[in-house]
Amino acid sequence: MRTSFHFLFFCLLSFTSRAQSPAAAPPFSKAVLHHGMVFISGQVGVDPKTGQLVKGSFEREVHQVMYNIGTILKSVQLDYSDLVNVTVYLKDMQQYAVFNAVYAAYFKGRLPARVCLAVNDLPSGARLEVAAIAGLPASPKEVVAGFLREVRSGLHPEKARHYFADTVLAHQVNSENPGVVQRTPANYTAHVREFLHLFGPFEFTVTELLADGDRVYARWVQKGIHQADIDDYKATGLPLVEYTSAVYRVEKGKIVEYWLQSDRKGMEDQLKRNAAIAAVPEN
Repeated sequence: MRTSFHFLFFCLLSFTSRAQSPAAAPPFSKAVLHHGMVFISGQVGVDPKTGQLVKGSFEREVHQVMYNIGTILKSVQLDYSDLVNVTVYLKDMQQYAVFNAVYAAYFKGRLPARVCLAVNDLPSGARLEVAAIAGLPASPKEVVAGFLREVRSGLHPEKARHYFADTVLAHQVNSENPGVVQRTPANYTAHVREFLHLFGPFEFTVTELLADGDRVYARWVQKGIHQADIDDYKATGLPLVEYTSAVYRVEKGKIVEYWLQSDRKGMEDQLKRNAAIAAVPEN
């Protein structure tokens, strides 16, 4: 993922340098990739096809600026939703409301942080200039690693909303009764809290984490204490160990689907053994 972004930026910046003569090229990059962030230089309403500032209404100029920003974002497989900070420069603050009306149409949901400044003049006779910063999405492996570390570990179940899409397909892979359920961040939070109720503050160790494209394979060991009834087995206060593996599919920085398989037979054998031990009267 990181390599592809670097390659795309190389292509973008190479194209920019070839498209302008040395005399015309300004002394800055259109955009720079640094530590997972994309820094986009100030954009004015210049039509890249003509190299001239668009003529007409202020609204048309705003649309051109946003189009120019969108083109840069698209070139690195991002969109307006990936913007985290925007700086706006206006020559006439009387146009502030007009700018907002056009600008807002480019966003759905979360808006980036923003600063708006009044200025005396701008390059090319422009009436506005907009600079922006976008964040690169985490790689699928980074997303799953964070999810396991913070959420599935039982440390912060409430953070499921940071890692799960609004609806996640959960495939329960077992031979006797395979099935698919839909999970949400809220019910997954409740699911992990149920683990804490059953096993107490368990020990959680990831033993394998492998990624291939949008799929991430994980294997872990969970060690806890049998603190509440599980199926027909009464709590014994004795240790329980669970071995589980899962494959997660990640889209746009969120888990959207997973296939999970646990050692159900091993868990049942432990529950039976612990029940037998607990049934032995103390001397």
